[in-house]
Amino acid sequence: MPAGMQLPQEAARLWTDPAQRDRIVALHAAGTPLVEMCEQLGLGEILDRDGLRGILESLSADEVTAIREAFVAEAEATPGPGANFPVDCRVDNTEGGVRVIARPADRNAVGPIARIEPA
Repeated sequence: MPAGMQLPQEAARLWTDPAQRDRIVALHAAGTPLVEMCEQLGLGEILDRDGLRGILESLSADEVTAIREAFVAEAEATPGPGANFPVDCRVDNTEGGVRVIARPADRNAVGPIARIEPA
């Protein structure tokens, strides 16, 4: 599996559980830093294994906002079971950094609505 792919897959698995989804949305609403969110969700080991800790820490405020808006918009669009994971993360090489491409946070969006790809 390419570097950077285990974290999004495990986060997507957590997202399928409505209780975990509510927790993730609450963490976003509280402005919890993304790395801290991963730690609180039990994803810290995978974050380090994938080499994504530094990347998450270096995201701009606008990029973090785009990610937060994607999660909140999808949770609002599809409450309960069946919500799509709102981020498409394709990072095969963490050395060059990433860019976050935001799509409009639309109430009727079917994820993903934020894409993370190599810079």
